[in-house]
Amino acid sequence: MTGVLTIAGLVIAAGDVSLVVACWKGRSVLGGVLGATGIPLVVYAIVAGPSHGTGKQALVIAAIALVVGTALYGLGQAFERLLDDGPEDDARDDRACRRLDET
Repeated sequence: MTGVLTIAGLVIAAGDVSLVVACWKGRSVLGGVLGATGIPLVVYAIVAGPSHGTGKQALVIAAIALVVGTALYGLGQAFERLLDDGPEDDARDDRACRRLDET
C-alpha cells in the first residue's frame, strides 16, 4: 500500500512542478500558488504513509489543488487570448463609428 501511495504522490508532485513551471513562464499567479501548495502536501503524504488515512487525505487534497490550479491556469490563458485578440465583429464596429459620425 505504501508503494502505491508513493507512486501516486510522485505523479501528483510531477504535475505540481510542471504546473508551477508553466505558471512561471505564463506569469499566472493563482495556478502557481495552488501547484506550489500541492508539493508539500505530497511530501507530507509520503512521509506520513497510510497511517490513519492522513496520507491518503493529503494526496486527495494535493490532487484537487492540482486540478483546480490547472483549470485556473487554462482559464487565465483563455481570457488573456480573448483580451489580446480584440473584437471579431468588424461590421458592428463600423455601424458604431457611423453613428458617432452622424451626431
